[in-house]
Amino acid sequence: MRLVLAYALFAGLWILLSDKVLGWLFSDPAQLILASTMKGWLFVGVTSLLLFGFIRRRLDQALAVSLREVEAQTGKARALQLLDAIAESSTDAIFAKDVDDRFLVFNGAAARVTGKRPEEVLGRDEMAVFPAELATQLIADNRRVMAENRVISFEETLVTPEGQRTHLTTKGPMHDAAGNVIGMFGISRDITARKQAEMVLRQSIGELERFNRVAVGRELEMIGLKQQVNALSRQLGQEPPYALDFAEPPEPGTKE
Repeated sequence: MRLVLAYALFAGLWILLSDKVLGWLFSDPAQLILASTMKGWLFVGVTSLLLFGFIRRRLDQALAVSLREVEAQTGKARALQLLDAIAESSTDAIFAKDVDDRFLVFNGAAARVTGKRPEEVLGRDEMAVFPAELATQLIADNRRVMAENRVISFEETLVTPEGQRTHLTTKGPMHDAAGNVIGMFGISRDITARKQAEMVLRQSIGELERFNRVAVGRELEMIGLKQQVNALSRQLGQEPPYALDFAEPPEPGTKE
């Protein structure tokens, strides 16, 4: 519209002013016709140059915008390739879901944990991966993360091709440029070996405490028997055979 208005203004001023100038300069009809013809060709030449300059400028601008978009898309593609390489190289299960709880990302580790190929899972929810009861709980956890818009960690017992395994899963919301929640991500690590080690440690501590209680009880019994022997020795006028000053009650009238 700006181009059309500029052209209309330029053409109107050209016709109005050029005709007046020619009328002042030429009185002979033949010369006036020739001058009018030259004026028309000059108008065509000037407008053609202006149009060429305008189109060239617009093309340069469009080319610059296109190059920036190509660079941006190339950068995004490289970033996505890098993220995909990281996800596929990770031994932790990595996944992402949309607001409808459908899988968008499902890396190789997640596939190994669940025994499901990515193409079997992408676009579907946990019902396609886990038993109904477990899937319902996992979906509820996902919705909680998105509703509360914060990162939460869950300890989950999952059914895998290797049997039941304990996973520590960190889930967090994903946002668009405006900060709106558009889904969630999850990173799940197998901590079964750690949980088993913790159980063994708790059992060992329990056994040690029981042994300590038994040992302390026996030691107290031995002290009691030795005290009885010392008392009998004193009654017989003999020196007590066991030094138990630490266990003997203080004599009346003495300070501890």
